Amino acid sequence: MKNLKYIKTIVGIAFLVVVVFSCQDKFLEFTPTGVISSEELNTPEQVEKLVISAYASLGNDHVWQPYEYPWPYGSVRADDSYKGGGDIGDQFDYALLETFQGITPNPGYYNAIWVKIYSGISRANDALFRLANLTDEELPKKSERIAEMRFIRGHYEFILKILFKHIPYIDEFVSVGDIPTLSNRILTDQEGWEYIANEFRAALAVLPETQAEGGRPTKNAARAYLAKTLLYKAYVQDDKHQVVSITQSELEDVISLVNDIEATGAHDLSTDIAENFLAEYEKRSEVVWAIMRSIRDGSNDGRLNFSSALNSPMGPGYGCCWFNIPSKTLINAFKTDANGLPLFETYNEDPTIDDGQDVLANNMDPRMGHTAVVPGMPWKYDPNRIFDDTYLRASAVYGNTGALKDQEHPDSPDFRAFGAFFGTAKNTDIIRYADVLLFKAEALIELGRMNEALPIINRIRSRAATSTARLVYADGSPSGNWNVGQYTTLGSQDNARKILQWERRLEFAMEAVRFFDLVRWGIAGPTMSEYFEVEKGRRDYLKEGKFTVGKHEYLPIPQAQIIISKGVYEQNPDY
Repeated sequence: MKNLKYIKTIVGIAFLVVVVFSCQDKFLEFTPTGVISSEELNTPEQVEKLVISAYASLGNDHVWQPYEYPWPYGSVRADDSYKGGGDIGDQFDYALLETFQGITPNPGYYNAIWVKIYSGISRANDALFRLANLTDEELPKKSERIAEMRFIRGHYEFILKILFKHIPYIDEFVSVGDIPTLSNRILTDQEGWEYIANEFRAALAVLPETQAEGGRPTKNAARAYLAKTLLYKAYVQDDKHQVVSITQSELEDVISLVNDIEATGAHDLSTDIAENFLAEYEKRSEVVWAIMRSIRDGSNDGRLNFSSALNSPMGPGYGCCWFNIPSKTLINAFKTDANGLPLFETYNEDPTIDDGQDVLANNMDPRMGHTAVVPGMPWKYDPNRIFDDTYLRASAVYGNTGALKDQEHPDSPDFRAFGAFFGTAKNTDIIRYADVLLFKAEALIELGRMNEALPIINRIRSRAATSTARLVYADGSPSGNWNVGQYTTLGSQDNARKILQWERRLEFAMEAVRFFDLVRWGIAGPTMSEYFEVEKGRRDYLKEGKFTVGKHEYLPIPQAQIIISKGVYEQNPDY
């Protein structure tokens, strides 16, 4: 973490069980080095280090276990992107996710994510358990530290829930021996959301409005994460993951929480959306909460983001591995009409956007130029670096597009080669202010208050319209026929809902949230069926794609965890 400097002090802490053998031989009697007893960790100084240890688990997602930027699960599994890579067999588990064929509880990737996230929860729980035994006099910031740990635990629980739906909830009072006996069905789906909401409510009650150290959550971060949790909870699902009702009281709570955030004046949209995708703009008001990354921090390797390490292109300065490739369906979705409004019904018809000339020949929402690239367009805001075939790896399989948001320019000081892969020091934004505003707009629309949602959506679109300064060629001419307009009305509730969903699609394209939105709205089945119907004519391997409603909305519970629990965990339907 860039500003959470205490992290360096806990690198050497090992959590070991010390077994003491009695022996009369004097040469066997010694004090081990590098070992610390459980009791020695109960001092205020050591507990603060355990708190930092819990923070250190943030960002531990990695090349094959990306869960805080979960692109295989939120983008590839949706209509945002193709898997990419060298061929279908390259990272084959992700190929199964993309087509929803042959998904089983056995792949190690799901289990690795499960283990890593619960390891993070364990760190938070250890800190919480020891914090409870300190007095306020011993640790004046005790209440704040407890709130921080509840926030981090809630963050992990949220990720587990949107991935697996039914999970065991483990707090600081559960003994290690009892963990395997806890069912993942003790709480219903709705009770699970309420449990997570209570984590953020507890954090909100205590956290300060501002933090001197970046990375520690603020009151607004807790408000935003609580609003996000309640928005998911509001869409009540049945046992087959289908939305059966929407809870209005929780939508009202979402609006109230966002109003409170707005009232602080602490956050705003960045003037140019590009600033959200460049490492040098980490201290921008649009960030509500992010996982901090670092480079040149005094350590050997820094604290780089490797969650997108597979996704760099093959062009100069890169070399591996071209995963997470924007789909043609996504790129076509940025087309607009003469008024700069989306082509909801005809966007995926000819003419399709295949190269830079097509981007100039069609009206396009400028967010396309921040999200994706096609041959002939500048790469990552560099007008002297034109995206071409040298950036591609398996174009015969996955086409000729490239993703931009999670990439850094190879000349950036925040970019580093690390073995065969590439890492960046760009922070991982978990919630940005655009997200918060659209939470409110969504809740307003579902409550039938379309007139109040209209200016929010137009505000997001207005920022998009002014985000064109970096989207130019070397001669200063625009790299696309950028045209995004304002809505004069949202129309009926159904029409407003469609507009809101489309706005989220464009604003957060390739940010690994699309699939989770589709599931929340209850439209994953029809959306993916329509996607496969169109894309099977573009990508041969997608002819096998088939989404099974009532099954594929969530991942299977890892079989390894079911075995560890001796069958206490219940598998998700139809796996």
